[in-house]
Amino acid sequence: MNGPHVKLKVELSKVQETLLMPLCARARQSRTGRRLLRDDKAIEIVDSVDYDFSKFDRSPQTTIGCVLRTIQFDAWVRDFVARHPEATIVDVGAGLNSRFERTDNGRARYVELDLPEAMALRRRFFAETKRRTQIAGNVLDDEWISKVREVGGPCLIVIEGVLMYLSETQVRTLFATIARELPGAYLGFDSLSRKAVAMQHRLAAMRHFDATFDWGIDEVRQIEDWGPGYLCLDSVHLRHVATRNRHAIPIHIQLAAMAVMRLRRSAVNDYWMTLFRLGPA
Repeated sequence: MNGPHVKLKVELSKVQETLLMPLCARARQSRTGRRLLRDDKAIEIVDSVDYDFSKFDRSPQTTIGCVLRTIQFDAWVRDFVARHPEATIVDVGAGLNSRFERTDNGRARYVELDLPEAMALRRRFFAETKRRTQIAGNVLDDEWISKVREVGGPCLIVIEGVLMYLSETQVRTLFATIARELPGAYLGFDSLSRKAVAMQHRLAAMRHFDATFDWGIDEVRQIEDWGPGYLCLDSVHLRHVATRNRHAIPIHIQLAAMAVMRLRRSAVNDYWMTLFRLGPA
């Protein structure tokens, strides 16, 4: 007889540990009767690792925010591969995200990037294929960009839950490098306001981690002034996502998303998801 299943012990640094909250959110949403997204891989991983996910029970609004964020980024990816069937999708800070499983059209190429310790964990659950490349590295290094150029094709880069941990100088340099090396690339990312960064100790999500936010921006469209050809194509907050998907989102989730924004009067402007094109079309 086989012995009891031994779960995988998770040991991550203070920043890398943050990848477990969205994983938990996707798994929990996928278990509900009325699912906003289907992520069976997230369920499999949560059931396979030794980690106290129950501590996220105290942050239901943050969990809902993670799900709405996933819905929006997935929507941008699906739209991009619908228009460019053989596109290259780059997932920066891939963590344990199963975006390939949720959005693949059977032809697109995916490049998944994360720091070495997170990528080592990721490789326990995800394997490379001809259309799926995994890179252990830092987004601030150029090695991953060389690989993306090698893969070729129209490119959408998704940087989810990463930029707020960098300095503004690092963010500007990263954008400039992408614009120079991958001209015309699309870039989806999320950002916090400066006030949210300054008040991060009061954010529910940060109670669980010892990570620190650095970069914030109050008006993301100002990034158009950072370089020639920078164009903002879309910018939304969580309430926008709930409204855009109201046909599929239960009313209690919509109300919860609005409650997130009512925590402070300015909360509606504290977190944005934005889609840019860097360089010529």
